[in-house]
Amino acid sequence: MHIHIITDLEGISGVTTIEQMEFDSFGYEYARKRLMIDTNAAIRGAFNNGADVVTVTDGHARGKNFIDELLDSRAKKINLIDLYSQGLHKEVDAVMFVGTHAMPGTMNAFLDHVQSSTAWYNYYINNIKCGELVQGGAFLGFYGAPVIFASADEAACEEAKYFFGNIQTAPVKKALTRNKAVSYDLDYCERMIEDRASKAMNLIGNIKPYKINVPVEIKVEFTRTDYCDNASERPNVERIDARTVIKKIPQITDYMSILL
Repeated sequence: MHIHIITDLEGISGVTTIEQMEFDSFGYEYARKRLMIDTNAAIRGAFNNGADVVTVTDGHARGKNFIDELLDSRAKKINLIDLYSQGLHKEVDAVMFVGTHAMPGTMNAFLDHVQSSTAWYNYYINNIKCGELVQGGAFLGFYGAPVIFASADEAACEEAKYFFGNIQTAPVKKALTRNKAVSYDLDYCERMIEDRASKAMNLIGNIKPYKINVPVEIKVEFTRTDYCDNASERPNVERIDARTVIKKIPQITDYMSILL
């Protein structure tokens, strides 16, 4: 049984301020340590209940947030492009998200955005507004792997259930404003992630993969026209107004195909 875990940083336990996203801050180093704790808890949960292989993607920003020596040695770190290029995406049986965040425009959500909180305003797949949860779920769902677990703030956990069904979630904090949250007890969060990731393994075969119709239309609304200027110069991208572009693809070939 092959489980793939996609991580992000905004939804990690103990990450409660926007300043912790700044790479040169003391808070960022603390966030990295909490990232490893949450990720390892999910890895343990998967192995506790039937996983044979666990691969993990560091999905935040540059993909250089892991403290590699702290990663559970049973798991293999791999980015989504390599997951595809090595053919492993077809071997994944189920997907877990650790530390994710809600899509832009979500009420009572901590650091809601999609890709760039500066440049990207809204993102759609086939005219359905969504975010990074659906991007990962749609990519691996296209190849038959359902999403079975997500840990995040309360709002992102609700978003995961909205799109993927009655999956296991581990809400580790609650937003006070967009840029500030209150974390739940950290020991409790670690135990909850491990327990619910383990329980999520029982959903394999009962939760359907998140499938989208093909051909696929990707639409991005930008915050400024100059961001749209740049995006419209990319291959197969069509500009439809001052701040909006679309890209049409016949099918999902890899993770990057559902971006721009």
